[in-house]
Amino acid sequence: MKVDVAEHLQSADEFLRESEHLIAGDFFRGAVGRAYYAMFHAATAALLSRGIERSSHHGNLAAFGERLVKPGLVEPRFHTYIREAFARRSECDYLSFTAADESEARATLQRAKEFVEVCRSLCQ
Repeated sequence: MKVDVAEHLQSADEFLRESEHLIAGDFFRGAVGRAYYAMFHAATAALLSRGIERSSHHGNLAAFGERLVKPGLVEPRFHTYIREAFARRSECDYLSFTAADESEARATLQRAKEFVEVCRSLCQ
């Protein structure tokens, strides 16, 4: 496995752990954001393992759909997971009146864990 791919997978694992700690501390907005970043780094790793590099979050999400979901390498629900997490992370980070509750944070974290594992298997 290429070093950059392994580093992104390591970052994904770290963000998953951070999300768990934030949930334990009742920081649900932050937990949603960290779960998204776990997915982002896992998607980046999966794309890099195929020689695909994008420079933005939007580019990464689009390439994930076009290059991994559309050809059938990844189930479409995973593209939905990362797109929804990206939108919620943006809302939680930039809109002060936006709240996330424990249920949403835990659901986003669970989706992120599944997402990371799917991407990890693509990198093998």
